[in-house]
Amino acid sequence: MKRLYLLLAIALVATLLVSCGPRPTPAKPSAENFRVVVIGKSVHPYWSNVELGVRAAARDLGLREDQAIFFVPPTEDVAKQIEVMETYIAQKVTGIAIAPSDPAALEPVMKKAAEAGIIVTTLDTPPVEGSVSLVYIGTDNYAAGRMAGEVMKQLLPEGGKVGIGRGSDTALNALQRTQGFLDAIAGTKIQALEPVNDKEDAARALELANSVLSAHPDLAGAFGVYAYNGPAWATAIKEAGKAGKIKLVCFDATTDIINGIKEGVIHATIAQREYDMGYKSVQLIYLIATKGKEAAFAEMGVKNGVIDTGVDVITAKNLKEYEAALDARGIPHEWTTKGWEPPSQ
Repeated sequence: MKRLYLLLAIALVATLLVSCGPRPTPAKPSAENFRVVVIGKSVHPYWSNVELGVRAAARDLGLREDQAIFFVPPTEDVAKQIEVMETYIAQKVTGIAIAPSDPAALEPVMKKAAEAGIIVTTLDTPPVEGSVSLVYIGTDNYAAGRMAGEVMKQLLPEGGKVGIGRGSDTALNALQRTQGFLDAIAGTKIQALEPVNDKEDAARALELANSVLSAHPDLAGAFGVYAYNGPAWATAIKEAGKAGKIKLVCFDATTDIINGIKEGVIHATIAQREYDMGYKSVQLIYLIATKGKEAAFAEMGVKNGVIDTGVDVITAKNLKEYEAALDARGIPHEWTTKGWEPPSQ
């Protein structure tokens, strides 16, 4: 009987050691069982560019189409992101890269994935502090927001009221861009109005832009924090007959935004490199799975858990050069500057 108790005690200790040990290390995948999932925020040309990067990385790595999966909900939907993550956790995919619409709300399911041995990374939107996300791939959003503010300072040397439209009051990228912008214009005569939140609804963004213009007929400038905010402001400004008069700075380089620059209604945009975010998300997870974290981090240049994809400031003056740079890298884009010339300075 004593021997039986001793064996049971040993078994119990072994069980506790296993349960308290580190999370499982993903097995190195074969060419057949590797699967990576990239989860975005909403249906929009910005996320279409991310998907192009995902597809390009899969081709370059020799993966089948079903081994690199891209998903976005129709509109920003935290519950749907959680549901999709749960689905792929159950399928035991190799890795998941997610742009969390609400980082705090997504962290528990991200932790569940990591504990199941799935490689978890984030893109576009930074995770919460202490997250299980191994790497954040995307823009330094605070620095990019400051850049937008510096541009606005040049456009409005005499100051004036500036409206701010954004798609979230919880996503860190929205908050950091806004704070960077506000810090850049601090101490100037520029007066930033309270940000309006459209919850990633482009139609609502236009309604809110019109409301701000109606409430502030003396509006001097506008700042669009998300990719569709710039076009929403541009439409509202044109409909108000104030194209060129209200200085508009926004984010990203979608076709609508580039057309706004060509028309002269958008004065500058802070172009993220979303194609690179999608590409590097797939590439990093593949390298971690096949070579190990240390080798993957060294090869990808991970610093402090971040791969900063950088930004470009685009204006009418340098738009042609920006397009040439994209072409040189083989990055596709739907717009063209062919037949267009920037206005004379």
